[in-house]
Amino acid sequence: MTYSEIWHRIATSYDDGEARAIARILIEELFGLSYADIVCGATEQLSADDTLRLDTAVRRIEQGEPLQHVLGYADFCGNRFSVNSSVLIPRPETEWLVDEGAKLMSTTATSSPKRILDIGTGSGCIAISLKLRLGDAYVEAWDISEEALRTAQNNADALKAEVVFRKRDALRAEGECLQGGALVSSAPTEQAMDYEASTTAAPWDLIVSNPPYICDSERSAMDDNVLLHEPHTALFVPDDDPLRFYRAIARYALLTLNIGGSLLFECNTRYAEATGTMLRDMGFEEVTVSDDCFNLPRFVRGRKNSHNQ
Repeated sequence: MTYSEIWHRIATSYDDGEARAIARILIEELFGLSYADIVCGATEQLSADDTLRLDTAVRRIEQGEPLQHVLGYADFCGNRFSVNSSVLIPRPETEWLVDEGAKLMSTTATSSPKRILDIGTGSGCIAISLKLRLGDAYVEAWDISEEALRTAQNNADALKAEVVFRKRDALRAEGECLQGGALVSSAPTEQAMDYEASTTAAPWDLIVSNPPYICDSERSAMDDNVLLHEPHTALFVPDDDPLRFYRAIARYALLTLNIGGSLLFECNTRYAEATGTMLRDMGFEEVTVSDDCFNLPRFVRGRKNSHNQ
């Protein structure tokens, strides 16, 4: 099977340029071949077993499965994260949250280790990357999906990052906080038990979240490789309340952030400005809206001040 045959098969689902790139990455990752090897016909010299393996992988891509699922991993912040249908595939633009969060924590003076919470962790890529960047910080991560939490824990174990994962519903966090269950889940992962005694009452220095933000009406414009293979609970919100997760998380943040603590969001570019306005109306200070690597407004930051208590 030649490189040309491979990318032409993939081109039934992608444009030619993207199909070539997917074919090249697939071959490089599966067999360790360089691009020079590929264009010189190395795929035609594969063993029968490897040719079958390649054909099976190409067939999965032809059927709409994302490349990252075929490979079983995605790269994020210089590390490799296992991914599957229970979690969103990490996107390169989301690395901004890690860069900005690490910068904020590195310039915040506290005598004790920083406390960071990632809400809607999915694969764990944000929480784990922050832990690897910041070393002694306490990092906790929530998700409503048990399957996602298992994937995230496996990624943390593989990367030797001590992150505490808990099953929590972001939409109920404020109410649970007001009822006295703010910072401790009733069902922490096994690793969380080691931290529980020292972390039950302390507030957060940073809350970061990339919650569901795609409106139901936007489904028709999305590719099947997303719609059919990534979890809808991590993608979609109702058209009549696109900020539902941002509002709930911001209210929880007002209750639990330290004075001077920060809230970082990744947003639907259609609603980034509205999210910033919402934070200002709620009393957050130094609210900024930042562009992603494609020059689209995607990230919102706010800081809690003494008047937010």
